[in-house]
Amino acid sequence: MTQASLLATVELARIQLGTDFRAELSRIAKPVLVIHGDADASAPIELTGRPTAAAIPGARLVVYEGAPHGLYFTHRKRLVEDIAAFVRGAGVELCAA
Repeated sequence: MTQASLLATVELARIQLGTDFRAELSRIAKPVLVIHGDADASAPIELTGRPTAAAIPGARLVVYEGAPHGLYFTHRKRLVEDIAAFVRGAGVELCAA
């Protein structure tokens, strides 16, 4: 992310702010895991994570207490474990790369 061009970064922000996918969320018919930190300042859970999980039928929400936005940096081990457990529970076989 830190190596992305300024143009790409600005365009991504513009697209993210201008695109509303809420109507599509209710049509997702696959297992969904939403993982979100409750101390995320850039994407507050009450505005993003909770509504997203609520809009997807059967979605599972996992909240990391006190966790910020970059969970892959701050909670890497737990994040990998939670994703792997979810995938296994969904009947998908994992393979090591």
